[in-house]
Amino acid sequence: RLSPEQPDQNSQLGGLTEWPQSLRTLVGVMLGSHQPMFIAWGPERLMLYNDDYAPMLGRRHPQALGTRFDEVWFDILDQVGPIMDRAYAGVATHMDDICFVMHRHGYPEETHFSFSYTPVRDETGAVAGMFCACNEITEQVKNRRALQAEKDRLQALFEQAPGLMAMLGGPEHIFEFANPSLSCSHR
Repeated sequence: RLSPEQPDQNSQLGGLTEWPQSLRTLVGVMLGSHQPMFIAWGPERLMLYNDDYAPMLGRRHPQALGTRFDEVWFDILDQVGPIMDRAYAGVATHMDDICFVMHRHGYPEETHFSFSYTPVRDETGAVAGMFCACNEITEQVKNRRALQAEKDRLQALFEQAPGLMAMLGGPEHIFEFANPSLSCSHR
């Protein structure tokens, strides 16, 4: 865990006291949050992240701390690399759902994330890094798909019923669904 109280003198970033104020401030915000967050810093795009981001890394944690972004996320770099490049060019990005096939646990898995990549400027105004607040939404996406599949299955059963079937709604009993048998009987 990255800790302001225990600077890592072996880091490529140097000790915390040597860091620019913008990086120290961001690290303080990140470490004080329960939302998964990471920072890519410097031309090497070295990763710093909080404890809540670690589960997203899977087996890559804890080695990912202080490692180049492109080495950590090599398997999805074709998708996130251009987004990272835009952040380093000064362009922020926000996505509600992006799908990746990751190998973070030793096997390919479909994952979904909502996130924002925000450029971070140093004291001179130059982009020195990137800040990401994110959430993994894989389970929500899977649950939505399962619910839709169940709705589709029930709709198919409803439509295949041999007798007349209809579903009415509201106090006025308005037709919401009617199977083909009912539709054919009104001709």
